[in-house]
Amino acid sequence: MTAHLSLRSVPATTAAVVLAAGLLAACGSSDPVTSCGEAPAHGEVVAGLPESLRVGVANNIAMAAPVTELDSLGIANTEVATASTPEELRTNFIADRYDVAAMPINIAANLCAQGIDLALLGAVSGNIVYLVGPEGTTLDTLRGQTLHVPFENDIVDLVTRALLDSAGLTYTGENPDVTLEYHPTPLDIASGLAAGSMQYAVMPEHLATVVAGTAPGIVKAQGLQDLWTERTGATGLPFAGFVIRGALARTHPDLVAALQANFLSSVIAVSSSPAAGAAAIAEVVPVPQEITAQVLPGMRPVYLPAVDAEPDIEALYESLVEAVPASVGGELPADGFYLGSQ
Repeated sequence: MTAHLSLRSVPATTAAVVLAAGLLAACGSSDPVTSCGEAPAHGEVVAGLPESLRVGVANNIAMAAPVTELDSLGIANTEVATASTPEELRTNFIADRYDVAAMPINIAANLCAQGIDLALLGAVSGNIVYLVGPEGTTLDTLRGQTLHVPFENDIVDLVTRALLDSAGLTYTGENPDVTLEYHPTPLDIASGLAAGSMQYAVMPEHLATVVAGTAPGIVKAQGLQDLWTERTGATGLPFAGFVIRGALARTHPDLVAALQANFLSSVIAVSSSPAAGAAAIAEVVPVPQEITAQVLPGMRPVYLPAVDAEPDIEALYESLVEAVPASVGGELPADGFYLGSQ
């Protein structure tokens, strides 16, 4: 049986959650009787693929890995746009700028709970985020230290807090064991580590590799996925999920099947040949090929269709519902949220 980590219950005071809730009334399903996780009362099914597809991904290697082969789908017009922050991904999906998007896994659940008509295609896991610091850094090393974290209340922050809880380390109240200091982007932290003004941080790839190669005395100490699986028994840590608009998934089931095969093929290809994979990823996100080629062997990105990734996703969601319910919309998504589960 899979164990679940729990965060200490703290207020989720992110303006992004409030913004999303305020915008949802104008951005729901085109079918008024269908909401996220529910089967539609009616709807036309169209054979084949749509004429166009708009895809949004985060500006990083892990999110780009599944979408390097979209040109082979056979769709006349395929557009891939990148976003620099979780908020940008969230608001662009709400505003109907994407048909398919890769976003932090908790945001997908939050939008579903608020009534956005979407479904989860699959999830991405791997050694995507690291605890960085001096050689030998562990969670216990952080006692009495400041830990620098990007994107407060984002999935990286939420998982970090859960791991601190698992180590018996406090991070709230007076005189916490660990002081969490938040930054608007990972680039801010990378600059501080390189300058020597910061010592411990949680960093996503590719920046974790760049910092470890340039900041004096700083290494990639432990992967958050490894720490998570050690403490929960999960097989992976699904940081991000690919979602699709519910109406599109219902009317174009051939597209769903094609995307699943395409995403899987793309991740396998970039992982099996890092040099060629780096070149393909460079067509999607502005990360230097030599850095991507260096990152891919250790990252080992994995894409799993939602129905296969569901146990690990549910384990993560249960921890979040218990401690920071607003981060996932206050409840677990309905079964229909996971494409293939019905």
